[in-house]
Amino acid sequence: MKEINAIAGGLLAACLLGSAVTAQAGLLERWRERQAERHAQQAPTDTASHALTLGGQRRSYTLLDGRHGSGPAPLLVVLHGGGGSGANMLAHWSAIARREGLIVAAPDGIGRQPRMGTWNAGGCCGEALAQGLDDVQFVSAVIDEVSRTLPVDRRRIYIAGFSNGGMLTHRLAIALAERIAGAAVVAGALFGDEARPKAPVPMLILHGQKDQVVGYDGGMSPTAFVARAQAKPFVPVRQAVEFWRSADGCSTPAVVTRQGDARVETSQCQAGAEVLFYSLASLDHAWPETAAPAGASIDASALIWAFFQRHAR
Repeated sequence: MKEINAIAGGLLAACLLGSAVTAQAGLLERWRERQAERHAQQAPTDTASHALTLGGQRRSYTLLDGRHGSGPAPLLVVLHGGGGSGANMLAHWSAIARREGLIVAAPDGIGRQPRMGTWNAGGCCGEALAQGLDDVQFVSAVIDEVSRTLPVDRRRIYIAGFSNGGMLTHRLAIALAERIAGAAVVAGALFGDEARPKAPVPMLILHGQKDQVVGYDGGMSPTAFVARAQAKPFVPVRQAVEFWRSADGCSTPAVVTRQGDARVETSQCQAGAEVLFYSLASLDHAWPETAAPAGASIDASALIWAFFQRHAR
């Protein structure tokens, strides 16, 4: 009898425990639903995730439609650094996009883990390079899709990238020279085997002299895991600037000025193109922002947008 009572008590306890666990799971699920609803209510209504299939592979991008009206607006394509995501990069641009009425597309690179993407920029980097992805084709497809779905001002399409995204920006500026109105590279690099663009492209290059990831003087990265992701050494920053001065037909010497700790070189070139080079003495591998804790003399996003505003195709 005692054994029967013990068994019955155990069964009752198990049932009660199971009911408690089930109830707790239900409460947790309802909490998650409420959190998702709250997040959806707080999420900006002008920003959405999109996907397209290219070569049998699903690729994604985040799109911010900051237009103030229904008319055509400039399109900015912004490319994150290695190990980043489009959403990360978009954070540097959302305020300007909403203030200026811009459309901003922030594609995602490919990585072994979600939201830790890389780009195949020819000589770097990581998973995208290993897979041999055609990221020039991908970004071009993003421009095509956004231009079909929103009223893009096709004379004002721009590309800006950071680090590995800056390397890809160089390649895109060459490949899409007859389509884009300007490009900007922050802490990126060339690899020395690039073809010349078919048309002049306004180019802004910004690089920190203390960069220990994409070294100012070129070569393999001083950072071991980045060096392992490279297939070719980086070209020195000065050589990248001269590549674009030559490609854009800048025949007169650059005008040199100072802005804080930045040495600024401005070159006026053929067909209204311009090469603008910011060399920052105290900057390491970062996207400079005046609101940064360390305090920067340059706000890269504002600087780049001011540069782009001067140029249309």
